[in-house]
Amino acid sequence: MSIIEVTFPSYTLKRSVTFKALIPNENGYTPGKAGEFSKEKRKTLYLLHGYTGDCNDYIMNSNIGFLAGINNLAVIFPSGENSFYLEDMDKGEDFSRFIGEELVAYTRSLFHLSEDREDTYIGGFSMGGYGAMINGLRFSETFSKIISLSGAYIALNIADAGVYLPDGVSDEKYQRRIFGEAEQLRNGNKDPRFCLENLKAAGKLIPDIYLVCGAEDFLIESNRKLHSFLVEQEIAHIYKEGEGVHNWVYWNKHLELSVQWLLGKETTLQSETT
Repeated sequence: MSIIEVTFPSYTLKRSVTFKALIPNENGYTPGKAGEFSKEKRKTLYLLHGYTGDCNDYIMNSNIGFLAGINNLAVIFPSGENSFYLEDMDKGEDFSRFIGEELVAYTRSLFHLSEDREDTYIGGFSMGGYGAMINGLRFSETFSKIISLSGAYIALNIADAGVYLPDGVSDEKYQRRIFGEAEQLRNGNKDPRFCLENLKAAGKLIPDIYLVCGAEDFLIESNRKLHSFLVEQEIAHIYKEGEGVHNWVYWNKHLELSVQWLLGKETTLQSETT
């Protein structure tokens, strides 16, 4: 397994940025023997961290290295700052295009990665769960599967209320900068429901969705709201709750299950709670 740190100039963020990558060896590592390099392009998971995190979160707190190694899966970890992986016109940064276009193109050119939609996935927890969902839908021609672990879908609550909802973590000023005008949010592509409606109306492919949140998590109601919408729209997906709060104990459990699902080793899509 190779752990790689890359710094490169980003045109979407207008500055140098750093990401990390896990690139598994073909047949592991044997001391004293030359390594074998894959002749086939690897499947790839772009994995997004949560609020206040960075590209080190999964490497430090999860078993993703083991999962990547045994499944020959490349994993890319960008740093999204506190952007919700969206565009910020005031700062001139576009984290959405960075995730959905630039990072994919750059990593495919740098590493031996598959360019097929069916081999390209996006996932994340908390803020990264929202970022994975919204950008997986915005760039549905690139990503075939989405993993959302305890997604921070505060945008759904703001959109439905038509007003900002300071929550002790984010205040009105921050929510306005990230999501735009509250009364316009439901009819824009920062609400995953709007993205899903547009894809469905246009007859375009919708990525497969793995949506989970612990029953005791403070974000559970917004996750249930998104699940209910998916059921109403008859959009097939996996939805799971189970005992759990907003922490790595829950995320590690479902990170392993979701990677199995990515590779066809776990539950098939369904539209009801499991």
